[in-house]
Amino acid sequence: MKRVLITGGAGTVGTAFMKRYPDYEYYNVSRNEEQIANLKAQSFYSNDFPEVKNYIADIRSLETLITIFNKVKPDVVIHAAAMKHVNLAEENPTTASTVNVVGSLNVIKASIAAEVPLTIGISTDKACSPDNTYGYTKKIMEQLFFENHTTKNKFVCTRFANVANSNGSVI
Repeated sequence: MKRVLITGGAGTVGTAFMKRYPDYEYYNVSRNEEQIANLKAQSFYSNDFPEVKNYIADIRSLETLITIFNKVKPDVVIHAAAMKHVNLAEENPTTASTVNVVGSLNVIKASIAAEVPLTIGISTDKACSPDNTYGYTKKIMEQLFFENHTTKNKFVCTRFANVANSNGSVI
């Protein structure tokens, strides 16, 4: 069974992916304890949701990520962890940069160290001709992924647009 590690896996993208594709072995790396507790409950009480192994960690810690990635040895990493609220990124550009840029670079380094064949970065439509801090940080994440893409360690990105009631949505 393929192992899929999702950073920010307790959020909108991670839980939707797990629910849609239950036939994988899932690992979540997240710092949000409330969302992790909800994810554990969902995987425990629902027959429609796979069991998930959770690691409480922050993507800004390279050493922690390398330890987790080497322990799990994922076949695929989905990098969904990010600071996603545009207004908060504007008010806190240093934090937005360290989470979205440095954290993403840490995911890349951990994927390379653990020889992950495929790492997928979840970006945003705001990375196209960015005009705000959040968009710029995600544009840089995309560029970092493309820069590190090789035949051994594939790094690809997909852009996630505004989805009502998702984390970061104004609705």
